Amino acid sequence: MNKHWLGPDSWVLHNFPDAGPGQIVRNGGRRNLDIDEYRRAIWLWQRRPSEIRLMVHLLIFGIGALIHIPLILADDFVLFAVYHTVYVGAVAVCVGRFLWLESRYRRWKQDYLRALARLEDVCGPEEPR
Repeated sequence: MNKHWLGPDSWVLHNFPDAGPGQIVRNGGRRNLDIDEYRRAIWLWQRRPSEIRLMVHLLIFGIGALIHIPLILADDFVLFAVYHTVYVGAVAVCVGRFLWLESRYRRWKQDYLRALARLEDVCGPEEPR
């Protein structure tokens, strides 16, 4: 299988991965475009996973941790143990969800970059004007 590599000054890397394929191609000024590779890049762009909200997860963990204080002061060990067990379970679920979403996003980013690299290979270098 042919490996597609991008140079550090490639037109593909401008605003990657925040720019759609149409904007990247317009910024690159490419005229000879392979429509199949362009459609593939658009298809991948439309399936972009949502951004991960790390601050929301941290806020939930912080509030949950602060609720431990009144439970410690109430001096009810059973209530504290039950709450702490539920809290640790919720944290484990959130961390697992975060790692799963992050791996999905990294996979999408890698596939999108490959599609843009193939698009650049097909377009070829632009002639000097």
